[in-house]
Amino acid sequence: MKEKIAQMVDSMEEQLIDLAKKIFDLAELSYEEKESSSLLANFLEENDFSVRRNVAGLNTAFLAETGKGRPKIALLAEYDALPEIGHACGHNMIGVMSCGAAVALKKALQDLQFTLLVVGCPAEEKGAGKKELIKAGVFEDVDVAMMIHPASMSTGFDISYAIRRYKVEFFGRSAHAAADPVSGKNALDAMILLFNAIGLWRQQLPEKVRIHGIITNGGQSFNTIPEYTSAEIGIRALRVEQLEGLEERFFTLVRAAGDMADCRSNVVRQEQMLEVYVNVPLAKKLEENYRLVGEEVVPRTYEQGVGSTDMGEVSHVVPSIHAYINITNGKPIPTHTREFAKAANSPEGYQAMLRATKALAFTVYDLATDEKLLQEVKQYFQERRREF
Repeated sequence: MKEKIAQMVDSMEEQLIDLAKKIFDLAELSYEEKESSSLLANFLEENDFSVRRNVAGLNTAFLAETGKGRPKIALLAEYDALPEIGHACGHNMIGVMSCGAAVALKKALQDLQFTLLVVGCPAEEKGAGKKELIKAGVFEDVDVAMMIHPASMSTGFDISYAIRRYKVEFFGRSAHAAADPVSGKNALDAMILLFNAIGLWRQQLPEKVRIHGIITNGGQSFNTIPEYTSAEIGIRALRVEQLEGLEERFFTLVRAAGDMADCRSNVVRQEQMLEVYVNVPLAKKLEENYRLVGEEVVPRTYEQGVGSTDMGEVSHVVPSIHAYINITNGKPIPTHTREFAKAANSPEGYQAMLRATKALAFTVYDLATDEKLLQEVKQYFQERRREF
């Protein structure tokens, strides 16, 4: 049966690569992925999936379903790009892998005796669309959720940061910078003080904690004392519990910077994403299937680089994996770079995408036909939740 599933993926090779190329060229940003999501939803509709659009009030989210009965297995699709550098995280491939695996299973098995979902998830890069889908109950009766992300390694495992993102504002008083600077209260001074304080704080941060940000408004004109500045700053840690103490210290730095510049400060937490709970039995099964399609599996290590993903939110409510596929021929090319974007639109990258599509479909088949594996996956999830 796995040979038949693989043949179905091979029969769609040209179509799947064409979809990924079109999404790459569209490079639509978070919550703006109208055409990209439509391409995937239309592909599923053409293959007899029942598709609902505008799910959870998100006009670029969709939910496609086929089959009947249990288990109910969800494959997640992402398709948003990054500003300026486009699909430098390979999201042009993620939705194609999930949709391709789902259609291959439907064609190979024909009468599915389990329920297969494809969840179109907007705004992973900025906005955490999966959190809205969770709130809307999309995952309430799902047994397992999976997705595969392009990277420079192939593994069923992930290491991810929990993250909190903040908007910081300083409010001063404008004045002519040359004629009457003494009358001003410089909000840019407050922001610079904050960034300097963060730089010094890094010496005392715990291991494997990250804090970084950008100034989104640095002032109104060069010859006017800035009356308003703003920044977007994120703090990451491997466990969300670590963020509590870090957040308290961060708020103290914001207030202190404002006081030093005699400016009013304001800081608001805009977003939180949890770390990924890796489901070990499920990750191991995917790695077995990677080997079946000729993919070299490597251990996931912190040194390979760690980011954050809203898939972490899903992994706290459903047994899940956020796996990786090597699209760079093993060269250590970081994501969010123009070099990685090039790999995400390369012949070698697309062949890796097809191998991952097969392995993903194989893993769904294993879950649907091996009750022991399904129970191991569920039990591991329950035990993991009890730990925390």
